[in-house]
Amino acid sequence: MTIKRSLAALGLTITTLVLAACGGGGTADPLGSSSAPPSGSAGGTPIVVGAANFTESQILAEVYAQALTAKGLTASTKPPIGSREVYIKALQDNSIQIVPEYTGNLLLFVDKSATATTQEELANALPTALQPDNLKIGKVSAAADQDVYVVTKEFSQQNNLTSLADLKNVSSNVVLGGPSELAQRAYGPEGLKGVYGATLKQFKPYDSPAVKTKDLLDGKIQMGEYFTTESAIADNGFVPLADPQSMILPQNIVPLMRADVADNPAVSAALDPVQAALTTEELTALNKKVDVDKMDPNQVAADWLKSKNLA
Repeated sequence: MTIKRSLAALGLTITTLVLAACGGGGTADPLGSSSAPPSGSAGGTPIVVGAANFTESQILAEVYAQALTAKGLTASTKPPIGSREVYIKALQDNSIQIVPEYTGNLLLFVDKSATATTQEELANALPTALQPDNLKIGKVSAAADQDVYVVTKEFSQQNNLTSLADLKNVSSNVVLGGPSELAQRAYGPEGLKGVYGATLKQFKPYDSPAVKTKDLLDGKIQMGEYFTTESAIADNGFVPLADPQSMILPQNIVPLMRADVADNPAVSAALDPVQAALTTEELTALNKKVDVDKMDPNQVAADWLKSKNLA
């Protein structure tokens, strides 16, 4: 609670990522939707599942839409529509009805004074925080995708750097690379300064995770912001920096829905088993199939659902 108050005192604008958030990896083919545009059918009112502009969100959107379809509902996906600022508005104007979300960053987006820090506290706080926007969450999954700061193994060893608590000792020489919206996040450069006393040399925005990874390996940046389910971390031997002050909140996967859709028992019957079956390890593997193996998110989602007997 002290940390949240200190961040609020800094006047930070608290909004979120990609995955997740919070969530993670490069951008998949935006045309890879799971079905044709929705139309009236025996499946009832059409449901459009939106996605943020990163791989994991797109995969999860396909998983949700296909799981709904398997239960006889009319569902489709929409090409990635951007950051949380964009897709929350799309939910409110009914352009989409469901979107994959991440508990911690979602709560801070809708309630900037929130003090919840544990998985249970976040899950309990979200329903009340979302009421004014007429939104609801579904079942919270044990699967999580955390934002994390990483450095190369060489940089970690040379600077005795394994934790964000150590960052202030070298921060004046550190260029941080991450998505452009990180500059406005509570756990971004200002959060590092306020919580850990680390004033960075520079923040460099990246639209391409692949370019960010190359620049980190080449020493053009010294630290990168990633998602814990991105295969690039393990594939390149990057060292995730510990966050002893819990500046970055838990980010469990959860479907965010318009209230009228969330109240449909058929929707819960389709999505609850998906949420129960998801694991963090599987999310990492699914992301790698798209980002590294260049598979289509639609097919990756279909294969996973089939393996779980959910479609």
